[in-house]
Amino acid sequence: MEEKTYSFTKKQLNDEKNRVLAKFASVASHDLKNVVGGLSNISYYLSKTIKPESETQKKMLDLLSKEVITLNDRIVEILDRTRVKQLTKSPCDLKELILKAIEDSKTDGIEFEQQLCSAQVYADPDRVKQVFTNIIKNAKDAMKNKGKITISMEIKGDNIITSVTDYGQGMSSATLEKCFDPMFSTKLAKVVGMGLTVALQIVELHEGNIKISSEPEKGTTVVVTLPVLKEKDSSL
Repeated sequence: MEEKTYSFTKKQLNDEKNRVLAKFASVASHDLKNVVGGLSNISYYLSKTIKPESETQKKMLDLLSKEVITLNDRIVEILDRTRVKQLTKSPCDLKELILKAIEDSKTDGIEFEQQLCSAQVYADPDRVKQVFTNIIKNAKDAMKNKGKITISMEIKGDNIITSVTDYGQGMSSATLEKCFDPMFSTKLAKVVGMGLTVALQIVELHEGNIKISSEPEKGTTVVVTLPVLKEKDSSL
């Protein structure tokens, strides 16, 4: 019998991998949510019925409550980064979306340096804001919530290019090569954060791209390119 050979493009393989991951994440997260729900009920019951007899017991009860919340947040993040959501696009100002992301991300110890300009895009405002919120969070984590984040914008031809730079621990070339891989997770990759994969997904759905440059101990720059608002889109 003649053997058949099959060839697949890199995009086809990535699409299939993402499809399998999304299905697995959906099933696994459903089961995990049931477990987290049970742990949450136990944590609440203990907090209301047990009076800690020592500082250690109080710390353990507080830790249980915090870890349940953290686990639930991680489940939501996993679902978010493996599931393509329907975009609701409209004409909007990218500068305003970035300013909102900055406002939501402000904490003591972090200084923001901005060089922004008004730039119209045809986009889902909530999802694009999420992109920059995720990138800023990664930058804050890389600097351990202490330092300066520089955000600049410029319009080049039909594109708006936004750069977000931190001066934190940076990434090695090996980590940098795999930082968009949804299956990649190591202690070194924690600087990237779980939100980077979904950020790339959102930007690509807007016909844009993300590029990252980084150097250990010197920092990281994330460059987001999005198309400017086209005349046909402004009338929608």
